[in-house]
Amino acid sequence: MQIGIIKFVNRAAFFATIFAGLVLLGDVAAHGGEPTDGLSNLQITLISLGFSALSFFVSPKLWELESNTSRKIMLSAVVYTGAVHIMLGLKDVVFMIGGIGIICLGFAPLVVDFAKTNERLFQIGLCLNAAIMLIGYFVSNHDLHYLMEDYLGITTKLAEITILTLVYKQRN
Repeated sequence: MQIGIIKFVNRAAFFATIFAGLVLLGDVAAHGGEPTDGLSNLQITLISLGFSALSFFVSPKLWELESNTSRKIMLSAVVYTGAVHIMLGLKDVVFMIGGIGIICLGFAPLVVDFAKTNERLFQIGLCLNAAIMLIGYFVSNHDLHYLMEDYLGITTKLAEITILTLVYKQRN
């Protein structure tokens, strides 16, 4: 009975955090070149890094993760790229879908029993989501000079490569 209450509280906290984050975000622009009243790329990076670091330390306490450092790093990368895409998604729904999708696929095995029993399927979905985001960035950005200056995009792509690499290493 007590374990069931803890699972319910963890699920409620997870969904409340996602909902509060979406409600409290300001408007941001996807590629930083347009004028905006929202968050700058630096602010998005720092907020996402904060969420990522928080998830690295808090997720093992919330979901009783074994001391698997690679899984904690993978979940932190999921939070980083997901947070960036959600904040960028306030102006472009495609970013929002990718951000919410990668967070849901990454954390579903910790929250939902169906996902826990079918974790391999969710890992495949997570890899597909990360790969689509990675490829989509380079397809939509052809200017090599711009790519070298886009620290937000490059750090997000590094997080997605981290996700792909760690899921590949965790396969059974």
